Amino acid sequence: MFKNILIPISSEFYSKNVLQRAVFLAEKYKGKLNLLYIIEEKTLSQADKVIKSYRTSSEVEETKKELVNFQKQTADNIIFEDANQILKNKKIPFEEKIIEGEFSEVVKKEVERNQYDLILMGFEKECLLNYRLLENINLPIWIEGQVDSKDILAVCSNLAPNQKVPDFSVKLSKSLGWNLHMLYVVDSEDTVEVDEKGQRSDKKPERDLLFKGQQFVEEMKKKNIPVQLVKGSLERETINNAESIDAGLIIVGREQKKKGVLGIPIKNFKRKIAEKCKFSILFIN
Repeated sequence: MFKNILIPISSEFYSKNVLQRAVFLAEKYKGKLNLLYIIEEKTLSQADKVIKSYRTSSEVEETKKELVNFQKQTADNIIFEDANQILKNKKIPFEEKIIEGEFSEVVKKEVERNQYDLILMGFEKECLLNYRLLENINLPIWIEGQVDSKDILAVCSNLAPNQKVPDFSVKLSKSLGWNLHMLYVVDSEDTVEVDEKGQRSDKKPERDLLFKGQQFVEEMKKKNIPVQLVKGSLERETINNAESIDAGLIIVGREQKKKGVLGIPIKNFKRKIAEKCKFSILFIN
């Protein structure tokens, strides 16, 4: 399932839990790990602005080189060293490299150059990263959280085609030996229906959406998959249900949520739910 895993780590944020999860998945699926350390160009640009006011151009360039070298040493002495320690005595193929650039753009180019099955990363809202890759990359993206349990919450809703999540979550739960819980949310803030092409319909009555949700529940029950139907905010219901089962992983599909409370537009649903969530999340794009 996950044979080739990309682990992008920004110079702005590092979580050792990501490496531990990567090793767990690589051992489980006999996969290869690719560690990509990204020296953030935003950090270098900010440093340029500060020192340009009182240093010559040659001094500015020299300072920039020193900053880059410091970041490379950080990668070697901390992150790559952690990786080597965790991988010690394990027969897991492993590659590492360092690139300067903007986090999402570097990851996008790396995915275009190589064939990966999964992007495994941390998430930190109090940093410079904008995490555009959550919306722009058509690969499964696993964001490692803070909860370690063997329960999966698979989320479906009126805002997604609900084609990949049911089958994928069943396959993943069986291969990991984890418990599967499924949730269907009728989002009361954005009452449209999303088709198999990801296209949003016009606004629909909630009763129609609830009827469609009940049909989904009956379909899953025929496959012996436990599923709960709820109405409310997609983000809030997802997090509340994850908390109730202490989920080790939430699986979310191609939710096309565009409106929030009082019809306020939502620009980036995936980032919004990641910011609010302490659980690991797997986005199936």
